[in-house]
Amino acid sequence: MTYAEALRWIYGFADLERGVGHAGREAYAAGPSRTRRLLRALGDPHHDLTCVHVAGSKGKGSVCALVASAAEAAGLRTGAYTQPHLHSFRERVAVDGRPIEPRDFANLCDRLAPQVERLSAAHSADGPYSTFELATVLALLWFAEQEVDLAVIEVGLGGRLDATRVIDPAVVGLTTIVLEHTRVLGESLEAIAGEKAGIIKPGVPVIAAAQSDEALSVFQAACRSQGAPLTIVEPLGWDGATARRGARPLMLTRAPDDGSSLPVGLAGPHQRRNAAVAWHICRALANHGLPIDRGAIRAGFGATEWPGRLEVVASDPLTIADGAHTPEAVAAVVKGLGEAFHVQRGPVIFGSLRDKRVPVMIDELRGYATRLLLVQPHHPRGWTPERMVRRFGLAGQVEIASSSDAALRQARAACQPGEAVLATGSLAVAADVRAAAGMPHETDPEPWAGV
Repeated sequence: MTYAEALRWIYGFADLERGVGHAGREAYAAGPSRTRRLLRALGDPHHDLTCVHVAGSKGKGSVCALVASAAEAAGLRTGAYTQPHLHSFRERVAVDGRPIEPRDFANLCDRLAPQVERLSAAHSADGPYSTFELATVLALLWFAEQEVDLAVIEVGLGGRLDATRVIDPAVVGLTTIVLEHTRVLGESLEAIAGEKAGIIKPGVPVIAAAQSDEALSVFQAACRSQGAPLTIVEPLGWDGATARRGARPLMLTRAPDDGSSLPVGLAGPHQRRNAAVAWHICRALANHGLPIDRGAIRAGFGATEWPGRLEVVASDPLTIADGAHTPEAVAAVVKGLGEAFHVQRGPVIFGSLRDKRVPVMIDELRGYATRLLLVQPHHPRGWTPERMVRRFGLAGQVEIASSSDAALRQARAACQPGEAVLATGSLAVAADVRAAAGMPHETDPEPWAGV
């Protein structure tokens, strides 16, 4: 396969993220059995990996980025499997911060394809493979063949039935739980936390962010039943100091053990919570012979870059892109803008996918937004601005932009001194505005072009 053909192949399966091939709980309920079967056919490469496994509603990608950066600073060869991507599918599978090369991605798809065809025919009653299952197998196979010292694995959806549950982690991380994917995961914090807690394994240490009593009680019960030691961590201390490294804010937090200065290359109150989980994960890995010492944590956390998270994409006027897509995340972004950039108002570019709590997100933005420009995310499940206005009764409250490029031009023209443009509501919006602002990025070919 060429890279474009490999993308066409992997996108050709059921994909809950894009709303293709299946809907709702049915695909999720199938669990990791198909993933295990495919890995077994490939010789179970994941059994050779030392892994960190991270689940949660918010912040799991940031925790993975922080842990991976610290591990790289410690001289460890590090794989990171995260999702979704901003611009290229290859971002999901990275070694030492570098996405897998197109040729390597295509070669792995070539190797997977006949096994998938054979197993699908032999076990047709189990239903079709999904894009996420195949990406998970591809990542684990690649990390094993690259002989990484540590693989940092982000859960896709939930945890109990997620494809990534096939791994045997050295440490489990659990981030903040909020109401999300309720149609699949359940209608309460307890139900959602129960799905996330499904990655807890017997005897494996668990690091959980301090949060609601409802979620923590579920985590505590799951750890007791599995004999897994649980550490609940408070957000890192912060005295209000933020420095800059180029265009990036650099929070000067305090280390949990001795209160020494700990720079974090991600901004906002939510990132202090995520960094605390990541710090304790790094320290817990020492019990597995992985020497991520305090110096490596300090260097790695300070160097962490996680595009699309309170990211400066232009400076005149200040323009920030963030992929927040829940009300809680949007509120944290608005607070983070005040903390890190000392701005309280500005034009907002907003777009959303169809399963999100749009009215509540917009409510969180009202105190910040001097103008609210609606765009359609470049995503199969993205709301059109016109439908969003009709569905949520927004007529007279918002403006409709014809494209992200147009929205960026309009927002920047309207931005007053002391304000900042904010693009948010979806990672797809963050990606579109990053591209419109001219940020360096690699874009995938259109898989079905010319077909």
